[in-house]
Amino acid sequence: MYMILAYNYNMKSIMKPSKRQNAILQIDRAMVRIRRSQTKRTIGQQMERELGNRFKIAHSVVVDALDDLSAMTEEKPSIRMVGEYLGVDPSRASRLVADAVQGGHVRRVACQNDGRSTGLELTGSGRKLLQTASRFRQRIFSKAMAGWSDGDCNEFARLLMKFTESS
Repeated sequence: MYMILAYNYNMKSIMKPSKRQNAILQIDRAMVRIRRSQTKRTIGQQMERELGNRFKIAHSVVVDALDDLSAMTEEKPSIRMVGEYLGVDPSRASRLVADAVQGGHVRRVACQNDGRSTGLELTGSGRKLLQTASRFRQRIFSKAMAGWSDGDCNEFARLLMKFTESS
C-alpha cells in the first residue's frame, strides 16, 4: 500500500493522509501503469505476435471504436466521430480508418439522412476481428485474475465500469 504525507498549506505542517486520499493515490499509480502498458501496446504486441499477419493493432483500435460508437448513436459513425472517440486529430483518424477499410474490416456507406456524408460500418471481417480481439483480451484478463474470487472479479468489474462511466 502506498502511503503519502500531505502538506497542509493552511496549517504549514505535514499530516497523514486520509484513507480516501491513500485510495486515490493507489488509483493514480494503477492508472499510470495501465497507461504505460497501453502506450507500450503490451496487449496489442502480444496479439500481433500470437495471431501473426492476421492481426493489425491499428485495425483493432478502429473496429473497437466503431463497435462502441454504433452502440452510442443511431447514426452511422463518421471519421470525425472515430477521431474524437480515439482522441486523435482528423488526419490521423482518416489514415486509421482508410487502413481498416483497405484491410477489409470497415466499409464506407452513404448516410441515410445526408447523402453527402459518409458513415462507417463493420464488415463481416471487422466483426470477426472484434470477436477475436475481445476473446484474446478476456483470456489475458482471466489469467491476470486467476487467483481472484468470483466476488472480487464481479466487484472489480462493477467498480471499474462505474469509474469509467463517470469520466
